[in-house]
Parts: sequence; C-alpha cells; structure tokens
Amino acid sequence: MSAVAEDMWGADWEGDLAREEAKLSAVPDPAPSRPPGLLPEEFWQARPRLQHIRGYAHAAGCSGDVLLHSCLARLSGLISPNIAADSGIGGRASLNLFVATVGGPGAGKSTGASLNRGLLPSPLEDFRDGLPVGSGEGIAEAFMGTIEEETGEIRRSRGGAETPVTRRIRKQVRHNAFFYIDEGQILAKLGERSGSTLGETLRRAAVGETLGQTNASEERTRYVEAGSYSLGLLVGFQPLTALPVLSDSGTGTPQRFVWGWAEDPSIPDTPPQSPGPLDKLECLTSRWEPFEITFPQRVRDLLWRERVLRNRGELQVAELDGHAGLIKVKLSSLLALLDDRYEVTEDDWQLAELMWDASCSVRDSLLARAHLEAEAAKQQQEEVKLQAELRVHQAKNDDDATVQRLAIRAREFARKDSGRTFGAFRKSLASRDRAYAERAVDRAEAESWLFVEEGCLCIKTE
Repeated sequence: MSAVAEDMWGADWEGDLAREEAKLSAVPDPAPSRPPGLLPEEFWQARPRLQHIRGYAHAAGCSGDVLLHSCLARLSGLISPNIAADSGIGGRASLNLFVATVGGPGAGKSTGASLNRGLLPSPLEDFRDGLPVGSGEGIAEAFMGTIEEETGEIRRSRGGAETPVTRRIRKQVRHNAFFYIDEGQILAKLGERSGSTLGETLRRAAVGETLGQTNASEERTRYVEAGSYSLGLLVGFQPLTALPVLSDSGTGTPQRFVWGWAEDPSIPDTPPQSPGPLDKLECLTSRWEPFEITFPQRVRDLLWRERVLRNRGELQVAELDGHAGLIKVKLSSLLALLDDRYEVTEDDWQLAELMWDASCSVRDSLLARAHLEAEAAKQQQEEVKLQAELRVHQAKNDDDATVQRLAIRAREFARKDSGRTFGAFRKSLASRDRAYAERAVDRAEAESWLFVEEGCLCIKTE
C-alpha cells in the first residue's frame, strides 16, 4: 500500500473494515411492523391462558388475534344461557359474541375456526358447532327439534293397562350453537334477498332476544325464547367485503361485531411446540339456575353514568360506537370465564378495553380505506368527464374550422360561376366534407359572401 493510502485509511485499515462489518452483522433485524388494530404485547403477557392461546395459534402458523377472537366467540356459544352479565344497566346481559376477522385471501381467517375445536373441545353432545348461516330462519332452526309430548290423555288397553297419549311437536330442544361464515360477502348478499330476515335475526341474537317466526303451519313455526340459548358467530371478511356491512351502521349490525385483523407479524419463523388444548373450563361443566357475573362498582358507575347522559341527550356517541359499553361487558365477562372466575375484575375490564380499542382501529382503518378508494374513484370519474368534455370541445373546434374552410370554398365556387346549384357545390366536395355543406353555405351567407336563390349559390353584386 502506498504512503498516501496509509494516510487516508490508517495503517490497520483492513482490521477497521472487519470490525465495522462485525458491528453491522450484530445489528438485529428490525421488528416487523404492526398495523394498527393488532392486540398489543401487554395484552398477551397479562395472563398465562392468553399466552397459551397465542402459543397454540403460532404452533399452527396462525394469528394469535384470530384464534383469541374465535375462541371467545365459540366460548360464548358453549356456555350455559343461564350465565349472564349483571353490569347494573339493562338487566341480565347475554354473552353472545359476534367477531369479524379481516384479511386477504389465504390470510388464515378460516384457520381460527378449525383450530378452535382442538383448543377448546366441546363437552356438550348437542352443541351445534361451526354451522354455516343460510338465513334468519336457519339460525332459529338450529335450536329446534321434534319431540314426543304427553297430551294428558290416557289410553287403556283391553287388559286395563294405562298408557299416556303423546303427540309429536316441534319446539326448542338445543341451547348452544356456534356459527361460522367463511366469507363475509355471503352475509351481505344473503341480507339483500327480498324478504330476508337474516339481518334482524342476527341483531336479535347478538343480545339474546327471542328468535323465530310464527306461521300458520306448525312445521314452519319456530320459537326460541329470549335468554334460552347461547350463540357465538365468527365471520371472515376480505377488506372490500367488510365495507357493505360497515356501511350498514343505521341498522346497528356492524356495532354488534368485534373486529380484528387476520395477520400477525409476531408469528415466529420456526414453529414453536404446541401447548395443547386449554384445561377444562369451570363454566363449561356447570349448568345451574340463572347466574349473574358481577362487575366492580367503578365499572358499574361508569356504565350507569354513560347511559344516563346519553338518554338525557347530554352525551353524543358516534354511531359505530353505540354498543361500546355492551361489547366491553361481553368481552370482560368472557375473559373472566376464560380465567375460571365469575366476577369481572378491573384487570378484565382493562383487557376488554384493549380489545375494544383494537377493534375500533381495525374498523376505522377499513373505513379510511373506503374513503380513500371513494375519493380515488370520484377523481377518476371527474377525469373521465373532463376528458369527454375536452373531446367534445375539440370536436366542436374541429367542426368550426371545417365549416369555415368550406364556407370560403363555397364563396370561391360561386365566384367562378355564380348561379351554380347547391347540389353541384356539395358534389364538388370530398366525401368527408359533404356533411358540412349546408352549414358552410349558411356561414357564407352570414358573412354576406353569397346568397342562395332558387337553390343556386350567387355572389352579391354592388
């Protein structure tokens, strides 16, 4: 190495370079970006069972958020309908939970539904698990069946034996169901059918109200009493298919969903070992008389105060946030049950608030995307309209130039032989110009270059 090179780099330039390369290689890869709406790390670290659920999901290469949302929805369908929340407002609150996971094709929206069965096995023989949704009537039908019922009459045989007389009737025979819709676009299309009861049925089911229809024929009559059933719903949406449901806020349908992303940047490169199914939950083995989950007094006061202010008209809440309190009541209750407790704690409520905030972020991201796409579509329409107007303007200018050119030609035509017919003038033009012949003569007349008399072009003379 030359002396000049040594002065520039230093005598040990090769060693310096090696040390710099070592520093660069020691810099860790940047953490994967997390879109707004994913549950934060503090949420997952709050409890062993939450870590268990995420570990189970990651072992299958699935999103922790998806599996947790799916698990809570399925749990809401598994528990006894006798278990409800007592938050101090509105009486006993049903824990029926609707969740929506959003992601592109192949993002793992459906994986959460299938993993659910292994994570949270059902102890109920009559549990309707993972049913598709076809109609509002179909949801009510999932709880119906045919049974033999005594009429009160007695049939006596010849030997004197008495046998109660029975008849076959349709009535509610099941109390637990979990529904799964793989593609949310189906939900929107089913709701658009003429006479569809799906939207109304879902809204009633979300709060545990009476389901069914009364018809003239008994075989088509369905009656599922309020508070007599537990129902969970999981819907997978692509971003575009979620927008019609979100735009239906006037009916109250999207407000009844908890929203979550299907992606999860925290899924490790190497599959971790699965922790296996959750331990059997106490709430799935006890089916007693009506029982209420209790809430801290601070939470009860908070919910009561908000209810009073809203009903007085002193508090305005965004339309999509109209069910925020109820959703947090459901989430905190289910998180408590997941932890084998029947009282909601302040920690449960804080975790429910984190889930609600994440849900709002997902929902608002979808609405913001829709707004941007609508603005882009509007600008494109305006650009198309502008281009059309420019073409019309250009065509008009082209026509004016053609008419002016032919008007001059009509003047010259008449000068050469005043009195020649219009037909002769038109015939003298190229075929592309003949459509302009009449307008050209009118222009020449307006300029006082000629006049038409008995069909002939004539030059005015002084």
